[in-house]
Amino acid sequence: MIEKYFLNGESLPTIPVPHDCVIKHIQLKDQCIEFVFEDDISYHDSIQYYKPDAKSLIIRYHFAYDSNDYSIYRWIKPNRLLSKLFSADDCYKRIKNCLLTELSEGKNKLEYLYHNVGYCSIIIKLFSNGYIILDAEIDYVEFEWI
Repeated sequence: MIEKYFLNGESLPTIPVPHDCVIKHIQLKDQCIEFVFEDDISYHDSIQYYKPDAKSLIIRYHFAYDSNDYSIYRWIKPNRLLSKLFSADDCYKRIKNCLLTELSEGKNKLEYLYHNVGYCSIIIKLFSNGYIILDAEIDYVEFEWI
């Protein structure tokens, strides 16, 4: 079952949040960022509320303006010198966009925490051995429930 949420309309939709769900793979294809989630996803409370029979989920974020316009930021624990100069809010460092597909690889799980929606915009907060923020210009979001 596929559900689409448009971020370029007169009003913004309420998009389900797969809170604490693990992302197995991230792909860039067909002008989209695609998150492929873990199997047996319905054991999470956030999924039981929306789709209790779901086995998995694929979310596609379609780029607005026909460009791959997104930024990724990783929270970096400041060293002792930096912690005296900056507050804890100044600890996000931009990382290269080419590392997006590698976020779900490695020994640490990549978890979806939440998202904020704006007109043709979404900010997604993830967690994998620290916080990661994905900021993208998106015109629609597609949920494919499996």
